[in-house]
Amino acid sequence: MKKLLTAMILLVLLVSTGLFASENFKIREMGISSGQPEFIPGKLLVKYRDGAVNQKQIQNMGCSIISSDSKGRYTKIEIPSDKTVAEMVAAYTADPNVEFAEPIYIYKALMVPNDPYYSYQWHMPMINMEQAWDQNSGAGAVVAVLDAGVAYENYDIYAQAPDLAQTNFVQGYDFYNNDAHPNDDNGHGTHVAGTIAQSTNNALGVTGIAYNCSIMPVKVLGADGTGGTDVIANGIYYAVDNGADVINMSLGSRYPSTLLEDACIYAKNNGVTVVCAAGNSGRNILEYPAAYPQCISVSSVRLDSTLAGYSTYNSAVDITAPGGDVTVDQDGDGYIDGVLQQTHDGSDYQTFSYYFYQGTSMASPHVAGVAALLVSASGGSLTPDEIQTILQNSAVDLGDAGWDIEYGYGLLDANAALQMLTPSNDPPTANFSGNPVSGTVPLTVNFTDLSTNSPTSWSWTFGDGGTSTLENPSHTYNNVGTYSVSLTVSNAYGSDSKTVTDYITVTDQPVGGLMYVDDIVVTTIRNGRNYLARGTITIYDSDNLPLANATVYATATGPTGGSFSGLTGADGTVTFSTAKTKTVTSEWCFEVTDVTHTSNTYEPSFNNVTKACESGYVYNDGEFAELNVLPQTFSLEQNYPNPFNPTTEIAFSLPEASSVTLEVFNIKGQKVAILADGWYGAGHHIINFDAGIHSSGVYLYRLEAGENSLIKKMILLK
Repeated sequence: MKKLLTAMILLVLLVSTGLFASENFKIREMGISSGQPEFIPGKLLVKYRDGAVNQKQIQNMGCSIISSDSKGRYTKIEIPSDKTVAEMVAAYTADPNVEFAEPIYIYKALMVPNDPYYSYQWHMPMINMEQAWDQNSGAGAVVAVLDAGVAYENYDIYAQAPDLAQTNFVQGYDFYNNDAHPNDDNGHGTHVAGTIAQSTNNALGVTGIAYNCSIMPVKVLGADGTGGTDVIANGIYYAVDNGADVINMSLGSRYPSTLLEDACIYAKNNGVTVVCAAGNSGRNILEYPAAYPQCISVSSVRLDSTLAGYSTYNSAVDITAPGGDVTVDQDGDGYIDGVLQQTHDGSDYQTFSYYFYQGTSMASPHVAGVAALLVSASGGSLTPDEIQTILQNSAVDLGDAGWDIEYGYGLLDANAALQMLTPSNDPPTANFSGNPVSGTVPLTVNFTDLSTNSPTSWSWTFGDGGTSTLENPSHTYNNVGTYSVSLTVSNAYGSDSKTVTDYITVTDQPVGGLMYVDDIVVTTIRNGRNYLARGTITIYDSDNLPLANATVYATATGPTGGSFSGLTGADGTVTFSTAKTKTVTSEWCFEVTDVTHTSNTYEPSFNNVTKACESGYVYNDGEFAELNVLPQTFSLEQNYPNPFNPTTEIAFSLPEASSVTLEVFNIKGQKVAILADGWYGAGHHIINFDAGIHSSGVYLYRLEAGENSLIKKMILLK
């Protein structure tokens, strides 16, 4: 499970003088614990094909209706306490009258926080905003910010951010609390809204990209930065139905949702451009809603235009934008290179400062802001596809030539995007990209025209005799070989051609298909006074059948470890055993490092699991995913390592779902940290405690779940 726990450094500004002055650094930790459940237990979402809810069926299955969407898009259902979400999803899916049934996945704000005027907003000149502001400032466009709310009004315990006082707002809604006041109780949404439309030229603070547009605050995340699928989908439908031109979603999850995808399709079909943060995994994985084709997926770069280490990259990335890196000061201005905007600290909703944040959450609103400029400059005549094409064709190419998985079509350029709306009297300059540029036969390549100066005709040759006159064609290569691709573009003022030699490489299909790791089971064996671990690894082929005679290479870590290799049997399994030991101070884990076979090719991305541990945790692509083996008792483990400096892990087990609090106290009994406070499903959970701001000594940690309570000691040594 993803760990989003980082520090945020706050620089307090003396805004009354308009000068940038810093006081003492303050540290605030915020994020989502590694033990956070991935979906809401005890509930699911169901949609019937004819839109009519089958109440009798729901009752017969022991379920009850919590709520139904008025337009028949979904019904939220509470399931019996003795049934799992997976069981009930399977039961409803088996009904041919059900279009889909799915868990209510929890989506998370995609920010890696940290902390204080325009000269420190390096990210604005980076996308050529000064030239863009000379052309447009976003008047008439409406951008819906689907987030944890926005500090847009003075209401109850909430105050408007001073640097949003001249920003335009239209009516929004709080779908998280079901009221008409979508105020920000986290700080994330206000920071995001500031990048899009912070009050500008007001002699205060910082700037926003489309500062004359209107912000529609739509709250879909809670104070902890998370929200359910149905809440986010409701927010999308509201934004579309109430006049939004652009939607920004700086949030995401690894789990796709049919309900959420339907909402994104609805938005695009109704002329709304949807911009999403690609994710902060730092790996090649898909995150949603960014990965849906209806959305513009935005990765993140640092000040030096290199991909930020935390940024997700994948086949769905369309464009990149500045998201910051709070670990460096590459321009030497004395401050960390985060994205700078005004917000509050997430607990005091009436006190505001200027914070440096980093994350694809910060990159996404840069693109949403420029999309708003395009809406304004075109008078709202552009379709979402046209806006996306302009953004991509005007981007500054980074990384590999053309599109690539890290930067998409390149770095956002606000000035170049706006200039594409003004026809020039120059002949076009040809340029293009293909995706993918290599693969096995038959290989279908999607080509994209990246030519400048508004070409009106296109002539492609694909190197195998195929041709096309489409702007963005796709072509299938049916024979093995290396192919050169040419594009000639023309307009009323002339033409230009570009050829890329040996651009496409097509190879043979593997003779025996693919293979992957289906399962790893780790067990501890007691032998007299000694202990050892056994790891049983199962290999399947691409037909999902056990594969014999595959050589599996694996490593074991724990009380005893080592490297192993062996052949799978007819059942596709091979078992490795560690050396014996009398002392067990940690758990054993087995990880597959490679698999070879005479006719099958190992494809790690297909793995159900890559690493597994005896505790019941499995790892796939570096992330936790709990096994379907539930603990039998309520337990709280000794933290590991112990003593520690400055981080340690606290594990606990729940035999049934429960409301959980996990708190840390110093030796005087003073509470110093709350590590968990919410609903957790049955299973094993691990939460990280970072004691970087605390002094050495003995600490107590207390776990409460229902009527159960356990306390243990831990030692911090610095």
